Amino acid sequence: MSTRFSRTVWLATVLVMVGCQGPGVNGRPSAGKPAAKVEVSRRSANLFATAVRAVQEQRFTDAEVLLLELTTREPDLSGPWVNLGTVYLALDDSEAAQVAFRRAVEINPDNCAAYNEMGVMSRQSGDFLTAEANYLACVERVPDFREAYLNLGILYELYLGRLPEALAAYRTYQSLLEAPDRRVEGWVMDLERRLKRAES
Repeated sequence: MSTRFSRTVWLATVLVMVGCQGPGVNGRPSAGKPAAKVEVSRRSANLFATAVRAVQEQRFTDAEVLLLELTTREPDLSGPWVNLGTVYLALDDSEAAQVAFRRAVEINPDNCAAYNEMGVMSRQSGDFLTAEANYLACVERVPDFREAYLNLGILYELYLGRLPEALAAYRTYQSLLEAPDRRVEGWVMDLERRLKRAES
């Protein structure tokens, strides 16, 4: 069961974007809702680049310090809060991560990355309906945010037993990929067989 689990963890490389930072079709930033732009100082851009390097090198405590400074310097940016949340997850501090993701959507209600992460956290804690609400909040705002559909499919199939909805979510996820995910393709075929048997 645990193998069917998707968490989108990344650090946005474009600091000026405060909208949904998640990958859309073919891995490009989603075009579902255009992100607003905020001018940032060179110091802030350098802080962000240094934080990215720290995460890549798994120096998560250093990254936390840098991102906290960035959120103070650039209070109108939601992206750094998502990045901070993923750092807290790496540090096994789920409470701080939840606070960071909530802060991200307070700043920008269209930040799908934050909704997706909160959905995963809710699923892990057994709050399946809240997980669903978070994933749906994401795709309502950015319809081509593919990881949310994958997470919805997993939630519907394995935790809520809503197989037709799981199948639809997996199919949508596949449609947003440049090439089909062979693993998910197998899940789709399995669900189709199970649903066909249930109808006969």
